[in-house]
Amino acid sequence: MENPIGRRGMLLAGAGAALLASRPRAEPMTAVTIALSSNSLAYGGLRIAQQLGLFAKHGLDAKIIVMDSGNAATAALVAGSVQFCSSGPGEVLSARARGLDVVLVTNLYRGTSAPVLLAKSVAEKLSVDLKAPVNERLKALDGLAIAVPSATSALLLPVKSSCEEVGSKPRFVYMAQPAMLAALEAGAIAGFIASSPFWVPPIRSGKGVIWIDAPHGELPERNAPTSVAGIEVLRSYAQANPDLVSRLRSVFTDVGSVISSQPDQALAALVKAYPGIDPETLKLAFSRDAVNWTQPKFTTADLEKEKSLLERSTDIPGVKTLNAADAVLS
Repeated sequence: MENPIGRRGMLLAGAGAALLASRPRAEPMTAVTIALSSNSLAYGGLRIAQQLGLFAKHGLDAKIIVMDSGNAATAALVAGSVQFCSSGPGEVLSARARGLDVVLVTNLYRGTSAPVLLAKSVAEKLSVDLKAPVNERLKALDGLAIAVPSATSALLLPVKSSCEEVGSKPRFVYMAQPAMLAALEAGAIAGFIASSPFWVPPIRSGKGVIWIDAPHGELPERNAPTSVAGIEVLRSYAQANPDLVSRLRSVFTDVGSVISSQPDQALAALVKAYPGIDPETLKLAFSRDAVNWTQPKFTTADLEKEKSLLERSTDIPGVKTLNAADAVLS
């Protein structure tokens, strides 16, 4: 029987060639480097763009580097090591509160991508079960060591705000998402908040449970983030390179079009982008996440909500006086 992934690969090759052919080869390519906060599937749309030649279609020779957190990616941007970085809106607002003119260029992942996962052995010892109201499950996290990428991570703030509203105080510890599984298996943490594919192995092995399914609406709407990943730039660089920024935005408009109109090709590109991940895991992630990669717009209302969330969950000086609209590149 014909391998469906192989068939998709042939379609992908043809699509990539067509996309590349749509841009005259005589035009010089512009090299840009983008630092990502992780290699999670929150960046699946960006990886699809790579595999389908969408950066090249718009004259961009994009180099992607993966950092340990949004803080690290933003630091690389501010230091001038990269032209663009990607993290959550909270990281952008935190940087602006420190006087850094970092602005959002485009959205990569609408909503939140990370459930709260607990070790099954921990969940079984709690007095609350998985079918209890979400407020009871939030209260049950009190005192537990829960790993998150950073103090200003878009994955942390919704859960932290929701816990605080019910009087629960988990002990949040910070580590890169790829390190969380080993820490869970060693018993160093009770659970973690991470995007796919990092939450998938404990579920498939039966060693973990999804305690709170944040991506599917189990957190209060007021605490649900508008995004967990966007592309950011220093305003000075954007003003000096408006055409480059416009072309970068066009890449992600194209991503949404391909996912919506040619989902088989988009899935094939995702499989090719993550060769170390089981194709069935990627198929599951695509079914859950793909629509979230198709909404590149940020609005002032989105950033106002993110600012409110940051204010309620951190004590970063200067956040309250920020004009959220200034964080979105016009």
